Amino acid sequence: MSKKGTPRTGGQILVDQLLLNDVDTVFAVPGESYLAALDALYGARNRARVITCRQEGGAAFMAEAYGKVTGRPGICFVTRGPGACNASIAVHTAMQDSTPMMLLVGQVARKLLGREAFQEIDYGRMFAPPMAKMAVQIDDPYRIPEIIHNALTTAISGRPGPVVVALPEDMLVEECTVVDGKPVQAVQPHAALEQLTEVLEALAKAARPMMILGGGGWDPEACANIAKFASDNCLPTAVSFRRQDLFDNQNDFYIGDLSSGVDPALVQRVKDSDFLLVVGARLGEMTTKGYTTIMPPVPKQRLVHVYADAHELGKVFQPDIAILSGMSSFAQQVSELDPVDGNIWVTWAKAARKDYLKTQDPDDLGGELDLAFVVKHLQEALAQDTIVTVDAGNFSGWVHRFWRFRKSRTELGPTAGAMGYGVPAGVAAQIACPDQSVVSFVGDGGFLMTGQELATALQHGAAPIILVFNNSMYGTIRMNQEREYPDRVIATDLTNPDFTALAHAYGAHGERVERTEEFAPALKRAQASGKAAVIELIVDPEQITTRATLSQIRGAARTRTELGSQ
Repeated sequence: MSKKGTPRTGGQILVDQLLLNDVDTVFAVPGESYLAALDALYGARNRARVITCRQEGGAAFMAEAYGKVTGRPGICFVTRGPGACNASIAVHTAMQDSTPMMLLVGQVARKLLGREAFQEIDYGRMFAPPMAKMAVQIDDPYRIPEIIHNALTTAISGRPGPVVVALPEDMLVEECTVVDGKPVQAVQPHAALEQLTEVLEALAKAARPMMILGGGGWDPEACANIAKFASDNCLPTAVSFRRQDLFDNQNDFYIGDLSSGVDPALVQRVKDSDFLLVVGARLGEMTTKGYTTIMPPVPKQRLVHVYADAHELGKVFQPDIAILSGMSSFAQQVSELDPVDGNIWVTWAKAARKDYLKTQDPDDLGGELDLAFVVKHLQEALAQDTIVTVDAGNFSGWVHRFWRFRKSRTELGPTAGAMGYGVPAGVAAQIACPDQSVVSFVGDGGFLMTGQELATALQHGAAPIILVFNNSMYGTIRMNQEREYPDRVIATDLTNPDFTALAHAYGAHGERVERTEEFAPALKRAQASGKAAVIELIVDPEQITTRATLSQIRGAARTRTELGSQ
């Protein structure tokens, strides 16, 4: 850091602001538009490591995953134009997933702005809300401490999310004298005491209550506090899509996740409930099963909605009680309240838990490789704090259904449904938490979008175990194609490389598993390798979901078509 009176370049001032906010890791694909910032990072190389990535989409996914697993903004540097466009997928993911993140984009020189110069884009317009929480360009190096402080505060306050800062290349080399800012502090609202009283009074009148947890802004203490509240009040608790790590799945009051492959029994319980306490979840399309389990604008269930952003409260669902609060503060407040009498609904809670436990018994889908066994064996072989990263695709249903999350910040998956997330997220998680095991689940299609970040893992010593579910097709699209247009398959078949050979080419460990009995020894060899490992799972295309085969889905669609034509 530099005190007032010492001239610094814009690049040096920028990096100093990151350092004083305890940034120790940045993900980047280098570009000539921010060479001055890279030079400043060289000067700070003993305090902050630069993770050199292979493509900006992968780099930005790593920053997003880093934000999820640490709770601090993941930092990503990319160059202008193509670099920013590649990174935009992760910005969208961070916004929908409520993840703190900062994308720093090199920009053309100020004198060239507005001329459609080489690779020029107006980033304030490109990333304007709702694409990001904030998008700004710094045109004066003197304002770097002010704007970076504001951007980081925005990323971590209220509903967390991504911010984008454009950096003209000539601004980064310009020198000026300026005082550094102060470390940022998250600004979070708190629930009023009278509102908490209202919540307990409404809960006491319920016969079939349920709590739904989701969204961002959670930390381990908040998760522990909300679990105490649930246990004290015998309150059955579900989680929103890809937020299973918010609540210990072994807890007697955990009743499942409202995911893409949601248990039909849980769907019915949400519909039958008479009181919903929703903490942190937006109640989006996936969580509400297309807005059918909880119907806007006024749900039939009595709804208490707790959220950190006032704009979300009443936006889609009109709650009976709307509470503007951060997750940490609300969880702490309710954990300290005297519990209500949960004996009224204890039978309801036990039945919901029993429904969840039934889902742990796999359906018989045939095939040489039992995917439920794969997930369950992995969990037995790895530690409780293993970090799981999940790509988008139907294969993820096996993870969501059979992996039982015990610790917070151990599930990293894009609620935005972005393919290509799993591998870079696994690399970033291993870099952020080198003492924890990391396992990444990804389909063949998703791996081929960002699998080149395996090279990043090898370069920087990250050793995630990557499971590639290879069914030679875009499975989710194929399933929906067969459901809506049976027997008219197009554009969903894939011709894939030899993933095991590809792993070896990168210098990683590689395994190919075709039958159930082959998986356990393959996993042992992967663990013993001490480096990033790819285990290719040859999956029967019929195994399209955890509950139905592709033929069953196609057959049902044919029947509907025939009945409709009669």
